[in-house]
Amino acid sequence: MTVLRPLGFMFALLAGLSACSSDAEKSNLLKELVSGQGEVVPDPTFLAYEQAGAPTYLVSLEAKKQAYTIFVRQTTNAKGEETWISLDKLSLGMKNGMIIATRGMGGDQLAGDPSQTLAALKAGRNEVTERFVTLLNGESQAETLAFRCEVERQRQADVDLGPYTADTDLFYETCRNGQIRFRNLFWVERGSRNLVQSRQWISETVGTLALRAVPR
Repeated sequence: MTVLRPLGFMFALLAGLSACSSDAEKSNLLKELVSGQGEVVPDPTFLAYEQAGAPTYLVSLEAKKQAYTIFVRQTTNAKGEETWISLDKLSLGMKNGMIIATRGMGGDQLAGDPSQTLAALKAGRNEVTERFVTLLNGESQAETLAFRCEVERQRQADVDLGPYTADTDLFYETCRNGQIRFRNLFWVERGSRNLVQSRQWISETVGTLALRAVPR
């Protein structure tokens, strides 16, 4: 993921979000968001969807300080699976706020099935689930890994989205399969049950992506 200096239409929003705090363990998902030094030429397709008012996420790579970018939703298929594209030509597959694929990050998640976890979050309940993730192994072959996960509500948490503060339930999802262990965090808005903020594990190479919805 590239360290970006966003265009003017997002700069003020980024500055505001850089000061937000929602989690006591890692209080700032997008700390020092506007202090990146690099520049990229925005992808024209990205610009077209952004200017049309497409839904937007701010995304940061937690393993790399100040690595962040902006994604807009490009397409949605009949199954509700969405394609999101970034300012710098990365791609996410998502469904209802859950990442189901990545492209362009190196060590990508080829496919994922977090449907059981999503159902638990939507219902607002603690549950033991299974999660399936397809990655490339050391021989560059696709390998699907199964994880046993515990989804647990932690507490109520306010998330400052800029135009308004979302009243959310914070859930931890702790997954393991004997070799790999990771924890995802989800802030689920009460009432709508939409995911407004999350930290989602992609692979051992990429690590975790932090996502925050941008109200339009």
